[in-house]
Amino acid sequence: MTAKKPAPAYDKKALQEIKELLLEKKSTLLEKYAHWEDNSKPSGLKEMGDIADIASEINEETLSSVLSEAEIETIREIDVALDKIEDGTYGICEGTGKKIPIARLKAIPWTRYTVEFAETLSKGKGGFMRKSNAGSLTGAYKIPTDMDSMDD
Repeated sequence: MTAKKPAPAYDKKALQEIKELLLEKKSTLLEKYAHWEDNSKPSGLKEMGDIADIASEINEETLSSVLSEAEIETIREIDVALDKIEDGTYGICEGTGKKIPIARLKAIPWTRYTVEFAETLSKGKGGFMRKSNAGSLTGAYKIPTDMDSMDD
């Protein structure tokens, strides 16, 4: 028996708008890295086609020298949010199961929680460990070499 996909919390138009916000933010962060990478290579190496292949896997140390830990985490949270849009679970608080207000999602489209639950977590009263399927901060993060692949 196949598991039924949950009904999305928001309509397709709202989800498309949120998806565009997420992709725009991710693009901005990745462009910051790409700009650094372009400017850090010796000019003779820029012409070599194999450089993109060699540097396709970026280790945490290299990435964190360009992007802050918060920016790296934001990229991961954006990826989680994009996955949630695809699987129909976007916009539902992971702590309470309640619908996250659209105004909050537009302000912080990668959020996982309602304001109330986020406040509970920040006060340490939640007894809830954040579950992340986005990977650890110590793992490698693969930077797409093709900017068009960012929405995958």
